[in-house]
Amino acid sequence: MMLPISACIITLNEEDNIERCLSSLDFVNEIIVLDSGSKDKTESIAKKKGAKVVLRKFDDYVSQKNHVISLAENPWILTLDADEELSPGLKEEIKSLFKNGEPEEDGFIIPRLTMYMGKWIRHGGWYPNYRARLFLKSKGKFVGGKVHEAVELSGKRKKLKHPVFHYSYENLFDHVSFINRYSELAATEKFGKGKRSGLFLALLEAGYKSFWMYFVRLGFLDGRRGLILAIMGFYYNFLKYTKVFEMSLAEKNKKNDN
Repeated sequence: MMLPISACIITLNEEDNIERCLSSLDFVNEIIVLDSGSKDKTESIAKKKGAKVVLRKFDDYVSQKNHVISLAENPWILTLDADEELSPGLKEEIKSLFKNGEPEEDGFIIPRLTMYMGKWIRHGGWYPNYRARLFLKSKGKFVGGKVHEAVELSGKRKKLKHPVFHYSYENLFDHVSFINRYSELAATEKFGKGKRSGLFLALLEAGYKSFWMYFVRLGFLDGRRGLILAIMGFYYNFLKYTKVFEMSLAEKNKKNDN
């Protein structure tokens, strides 16, 4: 039985991921892919898997994800990223929720388990990483800034046991490229909200982040990968606050020129 759920996904050049993602959604009666101009085979793969593909120029993650939700025809929304898939256990857990009709809850919080360098990461703040994923369309919407968007859910909610599988970065080069992009977005957002930074603060924030990941959240239990992730956490935060510092300098120089 196909469930009254609309799976909602946004994409841009996701030909390496989208088929795996959509294959895990064979029990929902609507899949919507909102694409922002892919140049690869994302659109053709999505259509082949039975998804409805809609094109929309990307502005930001929050509005993009809220727009794809607005297109849904079902009362229930299941939101995924293209580099994710439902684990087999999660599929069965969701099906069981609808076994006797629609569930009484308004939404469900689901853990996410991430693959990094060929291993599932269970520490360092990366797991369980609960997020609202399955919810009534009338009860949830995405909120946030340029980065770290999340579903704001009203009403009764429940945590599910089984995870979404997340296939994060293809390699270290991909991870570093991601850090560069997201640190730019995060720095621009912070600067726009009045945040200013210096090099000492950048080092302090970066050091705290890596310490928190590796020791407080037990990242060392993930072995060498845990150490790499803690270093990447340092790099991301140092880059983010250094970019705020750079923006602050540019602002100061502009004022002095005037």
